[in-house]
This record gives sequence, C-alpha cells and structure tokens, in this order.
Amino acid sequence: MNRLLVLAYPFPPCSVSGTHRTLAFVKYLARERWHSTVVCARNPVDPERDWSLLSQVPEGTEVVRTIDLSLPALRERLRKRASAESRDAGVSTGVGIESLTGLRYLKRYVAVRLRVPDHYLGWYPHTLLAGWRILRSRRFDAVYSTAPPFTGHMVARRLARAFGVPWVADFRDPWVSNPFGDIPFDRLRAWNARAEAETARAADAIVCVVETMREDFLHRYPERHAEDIVTIPNGFDPEAFEDLWAGSHGIGPPAERNGTLTILHTGHVYGPRRIEPLLAALTEWRRIDPELTESVRVRLVGGSSEYVESLRATIQRYQLHACVAAEPEVSHREALRRQSRASVLMLVGFSGPHAQYQMSGKIFEYLAIGRPILALAPPSCPVGDVLRGAGAHHWIVSPNDEPGLVSALRAIGGEWQSGRLSWLQSSARIDAYDRRAQTRRLAEILDRLIARQPANR
Repeated sequence: MNRLLVLAYPFPPCSVSGTHRTLAFVKYLARERWHSTVVCARNPVDPERDWSLLSQVPEGTEVVRTIDLSLPALRERLRKRASAESRDAGVSTGVGIESLTGLRYLKRYVAVRLRVPDHYLGWYPHTLLAGWRILRSRRFDAVYSTAPPFTGHMVARRLARAFGVPWVADFRDPWVSNPFGDIPFDRLRAWNARAEAETARAADAIVCVVETMREDFLHRYPERHAEDIVTIPNGFDPEAFEDLWAGSHGIGPPAERNGTLTILHTGHVYGPRRIEPLLAALTEWRRIDPELTESVRVRLVGGSSEYVESLRATIQRYQLHACVAAEPEVSHREALRRQSRASVLMLVGFSGPHAQYQMSGKIFEYLAIGRPILALAPPSCPVGDVLRGAGAHHWIVSPNDEPGLVSALRAIGGEWQSGRLSWLQSSARIDAYDRRAQTRRLAEILDRLIARQPANR
C-alpha cells in the first residue's frame, strides 16, 4: 500500500464545493492501493457543514486538522478602516491606489497582503508544521495538494522539496488568472505571479480541472513537458446516487408533475457570478407570459444564513418573492434529492475576463441526475463544451444577454407546457466524469511518479 499526504483546506464535515473532489479522490484512491493521510483546516472560515459526508471517508484514514489563524477577520477590519478613511479623503479603495499616502496606504497594503495569494495564509504555519511532523514520522510515497486555497500549494512545495517526495499540485481554479482575485498593488501582483511560477516549475505533476487551464500553463511554462500537466475534470460520485432512485446514474426519475415548473439552483452564487440577470429576465418573462409564469417557481438552495438573507433582499427588490425563494444550505444528499425532482436545474456562471477557465463542479451532478439544464454562462466557455459533449438537453446563455435569457426561459416554459421537458439520458456520454474513473487516472499519475524515484529513496 502506497502512502499519500493530502493537503486540502476543506474536508468533511466542511461542505464547500471543493470538498467533494478531494473526498472522492481519498475514497477511491484507497481502492487503488493508495492510503491517504489528510491535513485540513480544523476551523475553516467557510460556514457550510455536512456531517453526513464523514461517512464517506475510508475507514482508517488519518485526518489531521490544523488551525487557521483566521486572518480574514483581521484583514476585514483593516479593509473597513482603510475604506472609511479613504471615503473621508474622497478616495476609492477599488481604484486610485496611487492617491493613498502615508498610513492610509500602509493599511490598505497590509489588508491586501493578507489575502495574497488568498485569504487563508493563517493556515500556513500550523499546516507546514503538521506536514513536517507527519513526513518525519514515516515514509510517504507522494504529496498531493489541491487549490484553492493556493496556500496549500505553498506548504506542499516546501514539504516536497525538504523531504524529496514527488508532488502533485491540483488546480480547481486558476491562480494568477483567478477571476475572484483583485490585487491593486504591482509589488503584490508580482509576488503572486512568482508564487504561482514556483509551484508550476516545482510540482512533479500538475492537474487542472479544465483543458483551457492546462493549455494556459503549457503556454506560460513551456519548459514543462505536456505529459506532466494533465486535465482531470470535476465529476460525480455514482455511489452518492445509490437508493436515490431505481436505476443507474444518468437515468433519473421523472420530474415531479404537480402543475409547477420548478427551476432549481443548489449552492452558493459568489465572486463575479450574479443572480440579478436571472431575476431581470424572469421579471420580463412574467410581463410577457403572465398566465404561464403563474406556475413557475425558482428555488435557490444553499449558502450561509447571512448569504440567504442577502439573497432574499435582492429578490425582494425585484418584487419576485412570490415565485423565487432562497433557502439555507441542506445536506449533499438532500440537495441531490431535490435536484432529482426539479423540472430544470440551473447553473450560474459569469462572462468577461477569465470566463474561459470557469467550471462548476455541480454541472456533473446535474448531468448525472438527468434533468434539463439552464446555464448562465458564455456558450464558448468550458461549461458549454461539457454540456454539448454530454449531449445534454440544455440552454446556455451569457449572463449579460437578457433577451437571450428571456428567450431561453420562454422555451423552457413552452416545453414544460407541452409536456416535452422530461429527458432521459444515456450514461455512456458522462462516464468520463465518473469519480472512480478519474481517480484511476490520478492513481496512474502517482504510480508513474514513484516509478521515477530511486529505489533507495
């Protein structure tokens, strides 16, 4: 049995989206003769928890939980103080950094520095110490780190170099090209770029969730061999669907026919993603088709209580509270159950800079559920490639194309009204997204890396 040290900030019971990829890899690597020791955050800042996910962690897996010093709280205090002082001086904190001077500049600089490369630098010291102790205590065959947060890659690079252990760096999102990052200081942008470059050049293998990210790495780091940068997309765990319905994955039950057209989104809408384009289009659809839209219900399920309250306030501003509801986080199992009973599943993406790298993990569970999909994303982005490649019954419209979104909603309503919305999909087109097959590919990468190592290491 080979030993793998896994560095992953989110891990069950933390239930943010990145958790599921790592959990599936740990779960199925055990069946590929790779035993994992996981180092994760003891007190992750993300509030979502799903305690039922712990049952999927393989028996005997050592999970070491390390303290995050919660730098986001300190950074937020500094940001608010800098923002208040900048407003007093007539300066925007988002632009015009060159206008800040003296103490105001320093406070703003420190606030930004605390989120470069991300908000999780407070996890670095205890995780580095824990990893050091674990690698000194017994032999490990490889290190695997997944990001974001990119702090985990920084820890893994130091550990792999110090102990001479092969290292796989998994990128669920891009680093320098991350659309959620805004670094207004040239010096910090340069530091962030160097940190990414050190990772890209030091990792023995790089795994990306989308091919566009892989191509970007190969373009910017031409010294890397193509076989050492691979794409393993996000996917779905077929075992999570067991007993959800009778039948195999990809052949879900018929949507509930209760006289209601239900459009469901599960998860958190964050970063450059916005729910407002949907609400604006829904408002226009209700004006055009008032009788049909009386039967339409949009459900937005997921996120913290604070996030849900904010979402409800937005819904209220559009005066759509009668047909749009926001609900707090539910368990992963319950989310799948609700997906299987919805008429249409919705994905909220974004357009603009770096949209070519976007890929949501939930799209693969949507495909496995077998419901039609409405995607708010540029048709040319990887989301569109996956939907078309899977042969999914879908509508994909750029979020900034309100007329196109209204047309998509009207098409959905027309199909629902005529009884043509039900869709059953063959599983053959989505087998590539089965977590078991993806894990076998990761195991092959790990096996190849240790085969390169000297026999007496």
